[in-house]
Amino acid sequence: KPTVYFGVYGGAEWTGAAFDPGSQRLYISANDLPAILTVARFRRRDRNAPPTPGAKAYRQSCGGCHGVARDGIGVAPSLNGLSQRFNDAHVLQIIRNGRDSMPPVKGISEQDLSRLLDYLFDRDLPPFPSGAHSETIAFSANGYPKLYDSDGYPGSKPPWGTLNALDLSTGKLAWTVPLGEYPELTVRGIPKTGTVNFGGAMVTAGGLVFCAGTRDRKIRAFDQNSGQELWSHDLPLGGYAPPATYEAGGRQYVVTAATGGGKQGGKKGDAYVAFTLPIKSR
Repeated sequence: KPTVYFGVYGGAEWTGAAFDPGSQRLYISANDLPAILTVARFRRRDRNAPPTPGAKAYRQSCGGCHGVARDGIGVAPSLNGLSQRFNDAHVLQIIRNGRDSMPPVKGISEQDLSRLLDYLFDRDLPPFPSGAHSETIAFSANGYPKLYDSDGYPGSKPPWGTLNALDLSTGKLAWTVPLGEYPELTVRGIPKTGTVNFGGAMVTAGGLVFCAGTRDRKIRAFDQNSGQELWSHDLPLGGYAPPATYEAGGRQYVVTAATGGGKQGGKKGDAYVAFTLPIKSR
């Protein structure tokens, strides 16, 4: 089973970047979370054979996302070769509770759940024949499992999440600072580690960079020139979108959407949170 170490959530994400034309700097958040990709051998099923009871339960409850043949669709991973990656208890937990963007599976009977597990682990097939022909053997990736340590933190050297200022006139980083923190690590005297983030940055003409999207559910303001964190505020839910700014009644506001869930998990909801920027004294 060959294994490849890389970062599915590494580097800049789809949340985008903010550009300041005055300084010619691009402000962008990034992650350093490793993943382990394993290729597993599995037995290819005869698609012309009558479906087993477990296959029927799978198509009803799982096939819409993971594909009729378990090959995966889009971000939903392939479930082929599952027996080489997980056990019954692990899969049951995911089915009942959901994980990441996958919701819990509802309305499935205990009998169909047992049949589904037999299908996912290929226990509803005859024993794998020795000397099987190549057309009955296939290979599949194990999805995108992230590498965490025994305490649930990313299995790499921090910072695990950063905010970065890239000088486009030179192509070099002007500064990099941790983005987000684990309070339980901070109180132990551990320097701020940053967290995996999916939020994106916004820069104002007044020299502030705003960014949310961290696991600690905060929005932060940074000094555009130095990267120093100047302010933070708790959000009711995770804010996984770039903040926006607007003017109303002679005041400047910063607003961000806070909906939770998504790649970071946690409580889901629907909120917009706006803040007024202080008026500079003349």
